[in-house]
Amino acid sequence: MTAATVLTAPIPADRPGPAVWLVGAHGGAGVSTLAHYLSFTGDSDRRWPCGNDIENESPYVVMVARESDRGLRKAHQQIIEHRERGLACTLLGLITVAGAPTLDKSVRQYREVVAAATEAHWSIGWHKFLAAADLTALPRWHPLDGVPEQAKGTRAAVPKDVIDAGVGIVTAIQRSLPHLRSGH
Repeated sequence: MTAATVLTAPIPADRPGPAVWLVGAHGGAGVSTLAHYLSFTGDSDRRWPCGNDIENESPYVVMVARESDRGLRKAHQQIIEHRERGLACTLLGLITVAGAPTLDKSVRQYREVVAAATEAHWSIGWHKFLAAADLTALPRWHPLDGVPEQAKGTRAAVPKDVIDAGVGIVTAIQRSLPHLRSGH
């Protein structure tokens, strides 16, 4: 099992930095695309943020993996590593990204096992147009933009499942903040 690097200093980022770090379980997981679409996230470059310098770096992390046997196995290893090492960053959940239009039954079942190891799971479906898309030409979304109305099959908009994951991530952050839970 190859462990992700755990940083002891904050990930260098423009100020303000991202609200959430996306940690790829492996290369090709889809982190770059998701970090572009979800403007409040950042690509951690497959490293765990230090998580203990909240003035300079968000402690919030979402694991990202391709929906394949290899991708899910890598994600599972990283999720276990996070728990066993007691890392300071907060793992909010897992995003799985479709690697094909259909998902093999065994992979789908394993995805459910891996997803159960996290607090939340968001699944990004197959978007054929992304294979040929120029990343810089894709639109961006921020939670303050609200949830847009979308016509089915519209390529000019951020896909609904990506926005749903973004809304879920923001909700997970809100749930993790103790003063919001207590009603103060």
